[in-house]
Amino acid sequence: MERGHSPGAYRPLLLAFLTLGLVSLAPAQLRRQRVDVVRDEGQVQGTVRLDGGNKDNVKAVVRLEDAQGRIVGEEDVSANGQFSFTGLPELQYTLFVAADGYEPNIQRLDLTTGAGMPALDIVLRPSRIEEANSISGTARTDATAPAKARKELEKGVRASEERKLSEAQAHFEKALRIYPCYARAQVGLALTLMQSGDSAHAEAPLKKAIECDPDFVEPYLHLGRLFNAEQRYIEGRSVLAEGVRRSPGSWVLYYHLGQADEGLKNYALAEEELLRALSFGPRVSASVHEKLAEVYLRDNAYDKGYAEMRAYLQSDPDGPYAARIRAVMRQLESEGRVHPSQSQVAAKPPQS
Repeated sequence: MERGHSPGAYRPLLLAFLTLGLVSLAPAQLRRQRVDVVRDEGQVQGTVRLDGGNKDNVKAVVRLEDAQGRIVGEEDVSANGQFSFTGLPELQYTLFVAADGYEPNIQRLDLTTGAGMPALDIVLRPSRIEEANSISGTARTDATAPAKARKELEKGVRASEERKLSEAQAHFEKALRIYPCYARAQVGLALTLMQSGDSAHAEAPLKKAIECDPDFVEPYLHLGRLFNAEQRYIEGRSVLAEGVRRSPGSWVLYYHLGQADEGLKNYALAEEELLRALSFGPRVSASVHEKLAEVYLRDNAYDKGYAEMRAYLQSDPDGPYAARIRAVMRQLESEGRVHPSQSQVAAKPPQS
């Protein structure tokens, strides 16, 4: 490693570059009952901006919960993306940030040290809709569900597509009252809860879907994404690895398995899994290159990371992460961390 740069020198850069994957939340549905807390001297504040740097006119909701899941603060960000919660007891908290069309951001915060919390810089990235459509498969319980339950499922799906989340939840719950082991309805309920800002209650229906229909792959994906978003990487890895075992032909499972291993600092495994995702060819999202670049940067393999960022821009030059990737590439170049002439070729996926 070159002198003058510590292994952690790129941590601020990486924190701006990285986010958590999950379904998009709906800010209007994020509201829950607030509880009063005894005030103290802690504070949580920061700025929310969109991928690419824009922090003006961001329509996001920020919610702070204590360790018991009680809301201790909730607000819309200001016109310039700022938020602030003050007078907090020095406890542990979870911060949820949501905006329509963007992936949620979940932060675990610890105020118990009394050292103060630095201002947070939260970057929201566009939701990866293509992932939801990249995994297919039939559910055994689709064929065994009564007609009335299937009808309620159809109504729930339509309501969800129209962003009528309360209505969608009611239909999914009705389908499950008719047929509790309806795996696809359990998944629909879980995704609706996530979109409503209630991820804490989405875990149970996803687990129930897996219990009822172990070969239905979709709940493995969403449960793994949920665990990754909550930084429960060991659990996420276990669920996603089982999903890969049952459906080895899905690139998106390898993608999120790589994210879990990145969270566990198993960078060699993360690289292997992301390269496997790339081996599925043109239908794979360009975001795999972005995630692989992230892994290489974390592992201080700057030339490899640079090559993957270049591959992302070649694949999707106007993509949602293009502006940030170009900024990272310029910084790496200006600080002499990469040699562009040696960073031309991205890593090759393994042969099938």
